Amino acid sequence: MRLIFLLILMLLLRPSHGQNFIYPSINSNGYKLSDFVPLGWSILDSAKGDLNKDGINDAAIILEYNDSITFVKSREDTVLTQPRMLLILFKTALDNNFRVAAQSNSFILNHDSPAMDDPYQELKIDKGVLRIRFHMFYNIGSWYVTNTSYKFRYQQGEFILIGADYYSFHRASLDFEEYSYNFLTKKRSFTKGNDNKGTKKTTWKSVKISMPKTLKTFKEPFTWEVEKDLYL
Repeated sequence: MRLIFLLILMLLLRPSHGQNFIYPSINSNGYKLSDFVPLGWSILDSAKGDLNKDGINDAAIILEYNDSITFVKSREDTVLTQPRMLLILFKTALDNNFRVAAQSNSFILNHDSPAMDDPYQELKIDKGVLRIRFHMFYNIGSWYVTNTSYKFRYQQGEFILIGADYYSFHRASLDFEEYSYNFLTKKRSFTKGNDNKGTKKTTWKSVKISMPKTLKTFKEPFTWEVEKDLYL
């Protein structure tokens, strides 16, 4: 429960995306990944793989602004951070060209606190699924370490969140908790244990999901209360 409150607090203290910053326009198509990089930005990470099941490798790239931007959190508190963007590109066989299929200026977490490591960890395309992983490690203020991954699949013209995994570990007690969600079957597993004692127990339950989340509707990690007091 304490970890949940810490995550909520972290989100409340994070600057809202776009505050005092205007994101640039992106080319709608191009022949190479660098064609989608605006002036003053760089590619932080990229992945290739077939996302729309046409047998051609598509791409996903994370762009990062080269300079640090000051965000005002309160009258007494500001943070320096570098805005990021996620672009998903479909490649066509007809002209060997990439086109922008989706864009998010908020889903890739920024590194905006000296008290924690960079939360972004990995971008991957595997068997038609786009996977994005984050890692929360605080140098001060918390004993908890968390790993969260999200799985998006392209269907019906949208990138739908089909699954998510959430793992938390207490560095002092070595207690851990792990949630694994399958939003297609609407079930999740919950594993709780202790690495020092070598114990763990897994239980399953159904989850009520009225509408699937998409990359458009799921704006930022840890903002969706998927179950009571549990945020993904």
